[in-house]
Amino acid sequence: MGDGGRRAGGVLVALALAAALGLAPDAGAQVMVRTISAGLSYENFSRTVVWGGDAEASKIGANLFTARADLGLGKGVIVGLNAGLALTGNEGLVFDVLPISLELGDKTLCGFSLGADVVAPVRKFSDFEISGTGRLVYSFGMSKTWTLEDFAVEGKARGEASWIEAAAGPRVSYLFFGRVVPYVEVWARWLHASFTMAETLADLSGRETRRVRGDFSFSVALGADADVSDRIAVRAKAAVLPYAGGADGLVAVGVLYKF
Repeated sequence: MGDGGRRAGGVLVALALAAALGLAPDAGAQVMVRTISAGLSYENFSRTVVWGGDAEASKIGANLFTARADLGLGKGVIVGLNAGLALTGNEGLVFDVLPISLELGDKTLCGFSLGADVVAPVRKFSDFEISGTGRLVYSFGMSKTWTLEDFAVEGKARGEASWIEAAAGPRVSYLFFGRVVPYVEVWARWLHASFTMAETLADLSGRETRRVRGDFSFSVALGADADVSDRIAVRAKAAVLPYAGGADGLVAVGVLYKF
């Protein structure tokens, strides 16, 4: 991830948190954290993209295993923070400027994930509630070394990758059931990804960086927040990300304990 991507990520986090604080009660006064919940979450998603210089699309897939904390700021505003591990695959990605062309195939890289999200209620109509939602996820520190086989001399390839995704949109929740709140969510999603491969084969060496520079997509999700007890809550969501000729998917689940 270049400096521009990091700056954009920082700005998006600041805007998300500022929006949450601005919608909190008594915005002009000191904001108080009214509730704290902590737990674990898992997310799996795929995203069809076109890497710079490619004519054909390929897929980025990720599995995120994170610990998270939800901070309730009053009037239903919730800011979530999470951190954990990210397992990312880049199916179909090819590096053809190196001394020996490499295709990543189904190889998976392990790295770290940091994220922030916000849910801020805007208006309530009878049993329905409209909220503004958004999130930012940054995955980094992904690196892996492979041995180049079937050559007379020793060779190695080392890959380093990172990606950042920002998403925002409305959520419509149905409050009739009390402890179980189903919802529909529509997000606009922006993704930037970078993958650098360095290759050494005897006296030959090369380095190539592939990027996805700001890919936009939309998703439609069905989800539910369920309070199993006064202390334990379960969160689940499934989303479809349509694109020309097909659709990608997302599944997320989490368990939280309220202190």
